Amino acid sequence: MFLLAMLFTTGILAQDRIDSFMSEEKILSHMDVGVNAETTSLGIDVGVNVGTTGLGIDVGVNVGNYVRLRAGYNYMPRISMNTDFTVETSKGGIGNLIDKIDRIEEKFEEYGIDMNSESFAEYKALFDKFSKVERKDYVTMALKPNLHQFKFMVDVMPFRNNKHWSFTAGFFVGPSTVGYAENLEKEVLMLEGVNAYNKIYRDYPEYGINGSYLHRVGKEKDDPFYKHGLAGFCLGRFADGDMALMVPGEDASAKAEMVVNKVRPYVGFGYNTSLSGDKRWRLNVDAGVMFLCGSPSVYVDNVYKFNADDICFDEEGRYVSGMGFDIDGNYYGEIVRWFEEDLEYKYVGQRLDHVDVVHDLHDTPGKVGRTINTISKFKVYPNISVGISYRLF
Repeated sequence: MFLLAMLFTTGILAQDRIDSFMSEEKILSHMDVGVNAETTSLGIDVGVNVGTTGLGIDVGVNVGNYVRLRAGYNYMPRISMNTDFTVETSKGGIGNLIDKIDRIEEKFEEYGIDMNSESFAEYKALFDKFSKVERKDYVTMALKPNLHQFKFMVDVMPFRNNKHWSFTAGFFVGPSTVGYAENLEKEVLMLEGVNAYNKIYRDYPEYGINGSYLHRVGKEKDDPFYKHGLAGFCLGRFADGDMALMVPGEDASAKAEMVVNKVRPYVGFGYNTSLSGDKRWRLNVDAGVMFLCGSPSVYVDNVYKFNADDICFDEEGRYVSGMGFDIDGNYYGEIVRWFEEDLEYKYVGQRLDHVDVVHDLHDTPGKVGRTINTISKFKVYPNISVGISYRLF
């Protein structure tokens, strides 16, 4: 696009006499330094910069009567927006699971087990942490922009008798991570509780709690841990149909980052006019699109990948895939599974980092899904800017 703009300019300049080019075209005759306010309206708000690419500062220089070169920097203030993401298990939200966990201590007492004994201290602490979680099925996340970038533009003014209008080609260059999502600080207790529950669940089918289980023989399906399984953020399915469930990190956090190409080409048009009699103060309006070079990626860590279909066995009765119970009541979950050959439960969780929710997954449910669907459509980013500049010489 830059080359096309230069070729177009060269064709126009060729119409003028070369011997008078230097004097008539006034090469490098003006330099503008401007502070612009990106905005979606035609109003000027001096000192308050708002808009699609943020706050900006430009340095421009005229190359003849038909071309202006500009370089600048834009910064988007990190104003966050909050939204709620559901925390759930394979049986739904965790709100009702918390109530069940609260009654576990009573159930152990029915079996003659003292949860306050020294041998139960670790699990007692985990139960207490989970029982303090607020009775809700969601975590509030803050969405924060991280958009700051340099820009390089070529303005071509093709009309001999009207230098107000211009066509622009160029590019923005900035960090590839242009946005974050992270839980609010007040949600740390909730996420610590989810981690505590998942710790108990991971150990429970394999070891029980110090060798003790909540169910009686033949009642495994009624046990809250077997029944509910892993807790986290459901992110949809992988290409092979496996489910994706994100759990909080070890630091009790939930995070995501939005990534685009570092170099973003730009095309648009502009309008430039003077604001003062001496023509030093000028108004500049730009409109165009910044190309993101494909849909943004949204990366998350701590994702479990598992087959959530109904349990399936081959003709010889051997486990093949899925989740559920066999005829003997043995449990096959998403991250723990009964191994018939060893007559024991083992951890089989496949935990992945740097999973791209936009490109690696599909069928993302709920509010997360609607957010991801919106992000996936952003292959270009609009730029509308209004600025003022002062001509130094």
